[in-house]
Amino acid sequence: MSALSNVVAILRWARGREPDFGVGEVALGLDMPKSTASRLLKDMARQGLLERDAATQRYRVGMLLLELGRQYRAGQPLVEAADAALIDLTRQTGYATGISLLDGSEIVVLRSRPGTHPLQVVTPPGTRGPAWANSTGRNLLARLSDAEIARRFTPYPALDRSNAPSSLAQLMERIARARALGYDESDDEALPGVAAVSVAMADPQSGDAMSLYIAFSGLHVNRQRRRELATLLLDVKAALVARFGDEAVVAAPRRAHG
Repeated sequence: MSALSNVVAILRWARGREPDFGVGEVALGLDMPKSTASRLLKDMARQGLLERDAATQRYRVGMLLLELGRQYRAGQPLVEAADAALIDLTRQTGYATGISLLDGSEIVVLRSRPGTHPLQVVTPPGTRGPAWANSTGRNLLARLSDAEIARRFTPYPALDRSNAPSSLAQLMERIARARALGYDESDDEALPGVAAVSVAMADPQSGDAMSLYIAFSGLHVNRQRRRELATLLLDVKAALVARFGDEAVVAAPRRAHG
């Protein structure tokens, strides 16, 4: 195989697996010499196709691929329509909005814009976070089967945040609530002091799921206002589903409750 073919093989092998991987796993998975796998992974990291964790020496998909993915999705009408609707929500509410994607057990921010309030929440595109401790992540996980969720979170990852689910059972309880309501909330979980409400939907053409969110300072937005923000997102989702459809519609009320 050529060097390019090997690079493509590694990227295809990495798709759908855990967010990070080591040389030995690649060598075993692709039946190639460990020395070859090591050289290819280092070269891919130097070119930005992969990132290497200095502490663990493990690799993950790099920012270059994320940027290419953003460029690809820029031509997708659903993403552009959702982004336009979120821009309007930021203007209307003054809060930060954005779009996130699911990557294994993490979420990756695809689009974002800061709000206009003095206490701004800023999560630049490419920012990663734990899907289990984030409303956007739990909404996206809610679209998967329970068995797939269990597979991704066994063993369950550790996070020293008291408001985040600390076990698979707690995560499944939160996901069940998100499925029932059609939206989810987070507050002081992965990001200290940051709260958010979000909804999720998928492109019926590609099947790619995305989560739309509004983020704000948790100390300065009361319960009633959060329900109002959730309702705004549910209305945006309903309009997008009516226009584009949804690959796997999540039953949701048109108004936020509780």
